[in-house]
Amino acid sequence: MPKIDIPNVDKLFHFVEYFILGALLVRAFANSSNKANFKFILLLAVLISSTYGLLDELYQHFVPGRNPEIFDLFSDIIGSFLGALLSVHKEKNSRAIDKTV
Repeated sequence: MPKIDIPNVDKLFHFVEYFILGALLVRAFANSSNKANFKFILLLAVLISSTYGLLDELYQHFVPGRNPEIFDLFSDIIGSFLGALLSVHKEKNSRAIDKTV
């Protein structure tokens, strides 16, 4: 099987992984309270997932054969922000629908 080499495809994987992490953190925090402050939840989810991404990149400095990359961290942060933002939007809309029923 021929190997297909796509430059910087790892950035896409970082984005998707942290998109999911950001969305899941928002969902977890939003479901832990009936009176959710979505601005705080968004900030907390992005802060936690971005910090995890930073620690992951720092950890790679100590692993032979691995190198930390600033653009991986940028992909992590952007992915976590957009995932969290989309999840906050979804949570707000689902709560608004629940109140009208």
